Amino acid sequence: MPPIPGVTVEEICSAFEEAFDKVDLREMLKKRLSLNLASLSGAERWGTIVLDVFEWFERRGRTTDLIRTGYEFNPTHPAMRAIYDKYGLTGVILQKGGTATEPVKPAEGGFEKTIKNRLPQLDFSVWRTQMTQVEGRVCRVEINGNPAGTGFLVGPDAVLTNYHVLESVLTGDTPATKVACRFDYKLLAEKSKVEGLVVPLHPTEWSLDNSPYSPAEKTRTPDTPPPTGDQLDYALVRLAERVGEKAFTPKGGAEAQTRGWLSLPTTPTAFTKDMPLMIVQHPDGGPLKLAVDTESVIGEVADGLRVRYRTNTEPGSSGAPVFDLTWNLVALHHLGDPAADLPPTYNQGIPLNKIRDRVAKTCVASLG
Repeated sequence: MPPIPGVTVEEICSAFEEAFDKVDLREMLKKRLSLNLASLSGAERWGTIVLDVFEWFERRGRTTDLIRTGYEFNPTHPAMRAIYDKYGLTGVILQKGGTATEPVKPAEGGFEKTIKNRLPQLDFSVWRTQMTQVEGRVCRVEINGNPAGTGFLVGPDAVLTNYHVLESVLTGDTPATKVACRFDYKLLAEKSKVEGLVVPLHPTEWSLDNSPYSPAEKTRTPDTPPPTGDQLDYALVRLAERVGEKAFTPKGGAEAQTRGWLSLPTTPTAFTKDMPLMIVQHPDGGPLKLAVDTESVIGEVADGLRVRYRTNTEPGSSGAPVFDLTWNLVALHHLGDPAADLPPTYNQGIPLNKIRDRVAKTCVASLG
């Protein structure tokens, strides 16, 4: 019997069969739940594998964990969204005029446009857990011990940042041995500072892939001419250690856990006007900070190769990950409004599915 009326085992298993393949399911279980698929099922047939996994979670009273994690791993698939909503895990309660309304699906059109009026309430425990996971995966990029930008893990030893952050290294003007990534550099509640973990680049195979910025993006008129599909301003580099597979303990937070890494989206994000965005960053090279704007997105430009938003950043934020309100990774921050003698009106990022499409062909083993 399913834990709540109206949801059948067939519905749950069918949703996972449609939304996942064996590789994706293994990846989800390993990264999100620290479980090995081989220990849950030894079957060959795909439907039997999914059923074995479901029954493993059901026997332990963890069916909710399986559905929630499956949805968070693949939130755009309609089958996963349907069982997530039907199972009662939407976790969003809206108020209007002080009166609770019917739950609204996080992905429904219009939600982002009216978020301030509707006062959204998110599932606190889930949101906090996801925030802690992100916290351990973002780093300060340093050159010669000085802050150069922000980056984040997208594989066990792979960090993504901006091309312009590491430009002098990529062009050979600065040795790669001068570069390091500092994880867990943050300020605690009692105002003490954690200096964090410093990890250098791999001594020889440090450069995985890169794409330069548009020449116009170094001028006051970044749209003329617009960037091309080969000008995505990113650098994917390999670290000397597979830190994503090692344990870390958030100071003042949860007990030790595997650090993990962020997965680049494989499908386009629907950037709607005023959609909320969050940026996890090292502004001015300082400790890790979170910037949130609940009416952020201005719109896409350059045929979808760039997205503009209002969420605040500072020098040192280049290369920071941009998220929606439910911690879906959506963009790589790279630029602020360069207009002279005028108040800035936008910040800008590169949609991450564009980067994933380019990188995956040659570096898929290094990506989350």
